[in-house]
Amino acid sequence: MKLFFVAGENSGDNLAAGLIRELKTLKKESDVEVECLGVGGPLMKAAGMKILLPLDQISVIGIWEVIPKIPRLFKLFKAIAEEIIKQSPDAVITVDFPDFNFLLAKSLRKRGYKGKIIHYVAPSVWAWRKGRAKKLASFLDGLICLYPMEPEYFKPFDLKAAFVGHPIVETKVDNAEGLVFREANEIPQNKKTLGLFFGSRESEFNNISQNIKIAAAMVNDGLGDVRFIVPTLPATEYNIQVLLRDFDLPFRISSNQAFKWESFKACDVALAVSGTVALELAYAGVPHVVVYRTNPLTYLILRFLVKIKHVHLANILLDEAVVPEFIQSKCKPEEIAQTILDLFTKEELRNAQLEKFKQFRELIGASEQKKPSRKAAEFILEILENRLRKVSRQEKQDPHTPDTAQAEIQTENKQEAG
Repeated sequence: MKLFFVAGENSGDNLAAGLIRELKTLKKESDVEVECLGVGGPLMKAAGMKILLPLDQISVIGIWEVIPKIPRLFKLFKAIAEEIIKQSPDAVITVDFPDFNFLLAKSLRKRGYKGKIIHYVAPSVWAWRKGRAKKLASFLDGLICLYPMEPEYFKPFDLKAAFVGHPIVETKVDNAEGLVFREANEIPQNKKTLGLFFGSRESEFNNISQNIKIAAAMVNDGLGDVRFIVPTLPATEYNIQVLLRDFDLPFRISSNQAFKWESFKACDVALAVSGTVALELAYAGVPHVVVYRTNPLTYLILRFLVKIKHVHLANILLDEAVVPEFIQSKCKPEEIAQTILDLFTKEELRNAQLEKFKQFRELIGASEQKKPSRKAAEFILEILENRLRKVSRQEKQDPHTPDTAQAEIQTENKQEAG
C-alpha cells in the first residue's frame, strides 16, 4: 500500500507523524507493508516517511510573504502534482494547509488521478464560507474532523467525514506538574503567577502587546508581588525579550518545548492572545481570559464573513461565554485586569471555568479509549480497503481481465469525485 502525504506546516508534521505510525502499526498486524512518501517534516521522517520535499519549501504565511515566492511555489506545486501522478499511490493524504492542499486535490482530479484523496483537519465551515462543504465533496473521498459538530456539515453532500478528536489529547499535558517549573525557575509556591501569552505572529505583537503589558502591571498593582510566566516558541523568544525590556516586574520566559506543559500548569491564571494557545490553556485546566485586536479594516471584513458569536473554541463548543473575550474595541487594559483579578480572588469564578473546561475536554475526545491518530488511521484504511475489496472481487470474477476491473473502479472513483 502506497500513501502520498502533503503537509505544509509544523502542526501538520506533528499530526501526520502520529497518523503514519498508526497506519504502519495497523497494517503490520495484517502483514501489509505501508509505503509513505511525500512532502513533510522531521517528525514525519522519524515516523518512517520518505521525504521527497521538506515542508518548509512550501510553508509561507502572510500575503506579503507569499507574493515574491509565487513563481517558485507554482513550480513546486506543479512538481508535486506530477510526482503524485508518476507514483500513482493508493491514496493522497493532505494534512491541514487548506489553500495549497485543496488546490492540489482539484488539480490531481483534473490530471486524471483515480486514487483516493483524504484530507486531515476539516476547514471551519461552521464559522465561515459554508459553501466550501459542497465544493470539497467534489474532489475529496474522505475528511477527518477534529471537532464533534463538523461531520454534519458534510453529510448533505455525501462526503465521508469522521470526528476523531483533537490531537492535544495525545500530548503529555495531564502528566505535567507546575511545581517542576516553579522549582526550576525559583518561583516560590506561595507566590501568585500570571501567564502571559503574546501570540506568535508579528501582527499580534504590534496590535496587542502593549495592552497585555499594561493589564499585567495593573494586576500586579491589585495583588502585589505577582510572578509572570511567559511561555513562547524558540522562534519568537527574541521578540519577547525585546518586548519586555522595559517590563520591570519579575518574569520568566520559557521557550523550552520539553517543559511546555509544566510552564502552563505553573500559571495560576493566564492572559492570552486568542488562538491555539487558548484551546491548550482550556485543556490544561488553566483559568484565563483571551484578547485579540487587529486593524479596523481586517476586523470589519472578519465581522462580515465569520458567523459565530465567540472566538474561543471552548466558548464555541459549549455555546456560552465560559472564557471572557476582549476583542477589538473591548480590549481595554483596565477591564482585562479587573477580570483577571476576579479570577484570582473569586474562587467561584475559577471553579466555574474549571468545571466547564472538563466538559470541553470531553467534547474533543479526552475520554475516548482510542486516540485521534488511531481513529484517523482506521478511517483511512476503511476507505482504502473498501476500494481494494471491489478490485479483488472483480479480479476473482474474471482474473484474465484486470484492466477491465481497474477501469470500472476508476470510473466509480471519478463519479465519487463528482
